[in-house]
Amino acid sequence: MPRIRFVNQYAGIIGGIERYMERTASILRRNGFTVDCCYAEKTQDAARFLAAFDHAETISEAIRHDGTGYDLTVLHKVRDASAVRALRDAGRTAVFIHDHEYYCPRRSYYYPVMRKNCSRAYSEFLCGCCAMLRRPAPDNTFRANFGGFAALWGEIRACGQFIVLSGFMRDILVRQGIPAESVTLIPPAITIPDTVSSAEMDGVPHILAIGQLIRGKGVDQLLAAMRAVKTPCVLDIVGTGNDEAYLKRLAEPLGETVVFHGYSPNPDDAFRGVRAAVLPWRWQEPFGLVGPEALAHGVPLVGFDVGAVRDYLVDGQTGILVPPGDTDALTKAIDRLLTDAEKARTMGRRGRELVSERFTDDALLHGWQALLNGKQTT
Repeated sequence: MPRIRFVNQYAGIIGGIERYMERTASILRRNGFTVDCCYAEKTQDAARFLAAFDHAETISEAIRHDGTGYDLTVLHKVRDASAVRALRDAGRTAVFIHDHEYYCPRRSYYYPVMRKNCSRAYSEFLCGCCAMLRRPAPDNTFRANFGGFAALWGEIRACGQFIVLSGFMRDILVRQGIPAESVTLIPPAITIPDTVSSAEMDGVPHILAIGQLIRGKGVDQLLAAMRAVKTPCVLDIVGTGNDEAYLKRLAEPLGETVVFHGYSPNPDDAFRGVRAAVLPWRWQEPFGLVGPEALAHGVPLVGFDVGAVRDYLVDGQTGILVPPGDTDALTKAIDRLLTDAEKARTMGRRGRELVSERFTDDALLHGWQALLNGKQTT
């Protein structure tokens, strides 16, 4: 049976990338694949993450020995150009493009001042100038290595095969000069729980925002919308990140309406008793696993029309889609679902049906088998 090696910067649960790797490795192993893991550093929940793999070692250990026994090495997030080159030289390699960091020096793919999404192809000069407007590091220093960025992107492009979760990301890669025939779309597998989200336990409807607390995730936009929400409710925010202190300051005027829960090792628990999940993303989310995960629990979505959100947020069917950055429209959409519990339940039920049809273990297995056999999936 096939032997695959996943390579990532982190061994642990940082965000959707790592949760995807953990779930995919488990599914492939249950179906006879051998799946190993290489990483640069361990983070939170490292033991749980690594348990999903047959064998794990650091990237530096991997490149010191012969790795030609793999049918495929999959680079998920690797930040060292020399490591990419060494892994590529060892055998067949594909790159899983989960976000924008390989072709955007700012790693966000939106303009820093206007906060509008970018649609340019990478240019070393123009993108380098844009990156200089990036916020300083936590120690108040500016760090940039434009030559290193270009070298890494060059090594990534040389891998020749790319895997994405959405048609949106396939189109982005084509815009960056990657041949369409080199890009394989493999939908993620989403676990469908036995029961749907239960009714509100305390009699007050809850809405949920879950993910890293960084500027691109747009929780500040959600807090702006919450100031005008008319229906009494509670906003539960699950996650941590660099913007956590800033967001807590923004939420202070809202009092007990907003609750920060911090990091959760089991995000599925967060969907229980939730009326709706909000996707207030500013950046062009390459997929957004929390969207279909919420729908799998029967929780409808409210979100900005950015990135790949249309893969599962069907306006009027599985939730309410609003124009990017329009916080007034976001407020009205939240109020609609808060005041109409039956509509929310209907949308949640339709979303659960959509996920059970599109994001299955079988679809994921078919995609990986086709990739290994040299066939493209679309």
